[in-house]
Amino acid sequence: MDFFQHQEQAKKRTTLLVVLYAVAMLFIAAALYAVVFTVVALANEGEAVIDPMDPVLMALTFGGVLLIVGGGSLVKMAQLSSGGGQAIAEMLGGRRINPMTTSPAERRLFNIVEEMSLASGVPIPAVYVMDNERSINAFAAGLSTTEAVIGVNRGTMELLTRDELQGVIAHEFSHVLNGDMRMNLRLIGILFGLQLIALIGYFSMRLGLNMMATPRIRTSSKDKGGNPGILFVLIGLAVMIIGYVGMFFSAIIKAAISRQREYLADASAVQFTRNPDGIAGALKKIGSPNIGSEVSNEHAAEASHLFFGNVCSMFSLGGLLATHPDLTTRIRRIDPGFDGKFPQRLEPVNFGERSEPKKEPKTPRSAVSGSLGGRTPVKLGMPTAAQVVIAGALLESLPQAVADGARDPLTAKATVYAILLDADGDIRQKQFTAISQKEPGSVVALTQRTFQQVQGVSDSAKIALLQRVTATLKLLSVGQYTQFSGVIDALVAADQKMDLFEYTLKAVLLRDLDIYFGLAKPLTAQYTAIGSVRQPIAAVLSYLAYSGHDNAAAAESAYAAAMKELGLPDAMLANTDCTVPSFDQALRTLALTAPGVKKRIFASIITCVQHDGQITVTEGELVRAVAAMLAVPMPNWN
Repeated sequence: MDFFQHQEQAKKRTTLLVVLYAVAMLFIAAALYAVVFTVVALANEGEAVIDPMDPVLMALTFGGVLLIVGGGSLVKMAQLSSGGGQAIAEMLGGRRINPMTTSPAERRLFNIVEEMSLASGVPIPAVYVMDNERSINAFAAGLSTTEAVIGVNRGTMELLTRDELQGVIAHEFSHVLNGDMRMNLRLIGILFGLQLIALIGYFSMRLGLNMMATPRIRTSSKDKGGNPGILFVLIGLAVMIIGYVGMFFSAIIKAAISRQREYLADASAVQFTRNPDGIAGALKKIGSPNIGSEVSNEHAAEASHLFFGNVCSMFSLGGLLATHPDLTTRIRRIDPGFDGKFPQRLEPVNFGERSEPKKEPKTPRSAVSGSLGGRTPVKLGMPTAAQVVIAGALLESLPQAVADGARDPLTAKATVYAILLDADGDIRQKQFTAISQKEPGSVVALTQRTFQQVQGVSDSAKIALLQRVTATLKLLSVGQYTQFSGVIDALVAADQKMDLFEYTLKAVLLRDLDIYFGLAKPLTAQYTAIGSVRQPIAAVLSYLAYSGHDNAAAAESAYAAAMKELGLPDAMLANTDCTVPSFDQALRTLALTAPGVKKRIFASIITCVQHDGQITVTEGELVRAVAAMLAVPMPNWN
């Protein structure tokens, strides 16, 4: 299953969740209507016969449930959506790790997250640690890959080896790539809305008890034949029971959905790392006495389905409400020979010694060197162990000073400026003038020094470097980022043209950052059929065909093969009409297509660039730019 299929599956799961939610609300409303009808009938004291299907009473009851439950869910989801993954991490007591941290445990965690991000082709998430949690657990949260976060317990950092930690992070990246995060937020909102019914019943019962205990009301009620507080207690109790029953069945739904996704994420982690001992070792350590995976934060229960392991096993009712499969069952799916014995004692990892060298899967030498090869199978959203190794090799190939500087916001800006500096001295001087007009002298000096350091860095390594600095640039304020993006535009315009690398850089770097800082809207599906985007498809494929072939006949043949795959008859555009601005505008339109349509478009793009049996560096850069603009996770395959 590839990235697009996972997105479609996530959409189907979300649809199922909405249907089940609507059914739950219907049953709750019906139960509450029975309570309301009984109360009204008793209060009427036989003065008139009440119609059991009274439309006004039904409208008030069902409308009230819709307002309370639906409104509560929408408000909660809106709160979580506005803050994205960061809001979840902070709600759970997470502390964002500074990219410049000197802690060996935090640096190791950052390196693994960076490698996995580069291998899978998604932006590097912000990383959080829950300092007060000594158990082993982790989570991924966010509405999209643009603002996703990875959070880990302190015990996860301190008790796991590098291979085990990589297995856990790979598991969480599976949730990022499989589209699970958005549904996880919806689950939190749904449970909150249903909880409001139970809370209303609880406060109604408390009000009734207070009324029964108030002397003035108690004395007055004797003259009128009864204390009204009793009625409030009975109503409150009935409403509270109905609310908790609704929450109970919602928790069952949540648990059933979560358990299946955990099996998939475990299997994906093994596939990503080709090292079953990693994730299996982490799960075995969770089973160690006095370690576990429980989280003490007060919000842990409502976010239990986000985590790597169970956070509140004592309330699982024998596994019925457990959001995760049984620990032994999970391990045996990965390690069939597991004997059921967990380690009795765990020692923290010694970061002062290199006692645990990184185990790298065997991979072809050409993969690490960056060779594109011939007809390369492209599996989006499914990073391979070889791609993880390539990612690590690219990061390690960076000059140390440049790699370290990428974690400081000021130096990160200078790094991007340095990568964009032109080889021509006169144009470069114009670019330095543009930088000095917006930035202080310290940034200009950093840019000059970094320019010398990145001269021998390959374009592939520069893309890896850009992904690293993107995570750091998220620490800027909106104003600082706006100024930064303005300088980028000035540097690109200095030679009065935009080359392919500059376009790729802007696509990889700025598209996600613009969305992150609220300067661009998140992508939403507006086109659900290939026929509705025929012209943009023709524009993109024409540009790709001309860019990757030396003669018109070869370009036309590649274009025809790609269009045949889509079943479209549109003719190829003239070479003079294939400009960078038109290519960019066409991609921005295609970015608004549904996952199923986007999958077919991307497949035709790969057909086009691979038509002659090889992928040139130029074509590789173009594919990366296309993937970035379409928000498709593209691994570093060149």
